[in-house]
Amino acid sequence: MSTPENEEAAFIAKITASTTHEIRNVLAIVRESAGLIGDMVRAFEKRGTINREGMTKAVDRIDAQVGRGAEIVSNLNRLAHSLDNPQQELNLSQEVRQAAFLCRRFAQRKKQTVQVVCEDDGQQTVAGPLHLQMALCWGIECCLEQLPEGGTLLIRTSRHEDRPALDFVFDTAGSPGTADPAGANRWMDLTQTAGNLGAVVETADPACHFRLRLPRSGGA
Repeated sequence: MSTPENEEAAFIAKITASTTHEIRNVLAIVRESAGLIGDMVRAFEKRGTINREGMTKAVDRIDAQVGRGAEIVSNLNRLAHSLDNPQQELNLSQEVRQAAFLCRRFAQRKKQTVQVVCEDDGQQTVAGPLHLQMALCWGIECCLEQLPEGGTLLIRTSRHEDRPALDFVFDTAGSPGTADPAGANRWMDLTQTAGNLGAVVETADPACHFRLRLPRSGGA
């Protein structure tokens, strides 16, 4: 029988596997670019001329990948530290952006995009950081499963009944998506995790495919 601890471990393992795969890609590109620089240096030693444009492009590529790698590690480290505090006040925009980043590789499998639209970057909620990330990632996964290939998932911060909320909306090349996220494999995981957070999952509003209403912060 599954326990909350097993579910947490499985979630962290899944995200870690995905992010470490991205890190391997970063290292492979850095290694390839470094190899090109080495080839150009050896060519310079033989001919006394250097491909400045090629050298610049290779260095720029390494710089870009170092930045990408640092962002991946930063997000993974932040997820690891989500275990430090079982309950705290959290910035909703920051949390949903992190979840979108962690789920980016899952979206890329079907050439999908996850976009976050934050109307209020200062909106707060009170929750366990790990469980909030679990709920957000399960919500994203439910949508990606039902979203057509090449589609975009929009996640908008909002406020409903005086509670911070997130609206999950499909954008399929200008046509509204008709798929139902509630039919996805992770839907039960989403609703159970949301319930543990004191959050509410709503599907009745025609303006979005579903809404996640979260607990108010202490100061709200």
